[in-house]
Amino acid sequence: MQKTRPTKVKNFLIRATAVSALVASLVGVARAGQGSVDDATRAAAQSFEAKLQNLQSGNSAPAASYPPVTITEFEANSYLKLHSGEFLPPGVHNPAVQFQPQHVTGSADVDFEEFSRANTNPNDWGPKVLAAMFKGTQRVTATAKVESAQGQAHVQIESVAVGSMNVPDWLVDYLIQNVLQPKYGFDLSKPIALPNHVTQIVLGTRQATFLRGAVNPH
Repeated sequence: MQKTRPTKVKNFLIRATAVSALVASLVGVARAGQGSVDDATRAAAQSFEAKLQNLQSGNSAPAASYPPVTITEFEANSYLKLHSGEFLPPGVHNPAVQFQPQHVTGSADVDFEEFSRANTNPNDWGPKVLAAMFKGTQRVTATAKVESAQGQAHVQIESVAVGSMNVPDWLVDYLIQNVLQPKYGFDLSKPIALPNHVTQIVLGTRQATFLRGAVNPH
């Protein structure tokens, strides 16, 4: 029997990854194949999934409070290595996230031409613009500042780089408005609701801690 992953929490984390790795998500990070996976990576990915289940369990068991859940950078990256191809389209490889105080950095190897070919929507000019500007496969990195309280998160993109080139603000704004927001269904100019019972996410060095309360009003 196939295990059902906790959809709401997983979708939030997918969104968070998409925000932190802005361009990587815009071009569809990352169909990472499982390939040869060592036991430590597989165990860390399983730990990540167990923590998702733990975060979701508060929905059916009301309580005055819930213990915090800490996800490590290694767990998140192990999960991405094994499962990112299940929920994100092809175009990019080797995704990774990095947690720092108040910040998340995401990166991936982006094959812009492959992504453009895979996009079949004639009205979507985002992939064509990217393929025209950037050639071949390059490492894309984006850093976002994340502040959260009372069940909501505010996300601000601070920098996006393709290879050694810093992407200009006008292009970042265009991609946010025309690709990211329609694709993932949220507006970065507004607060993002956290998963049920999560009141705050505390980002530290190589880890993210989900603080939880009895009710998330959002």
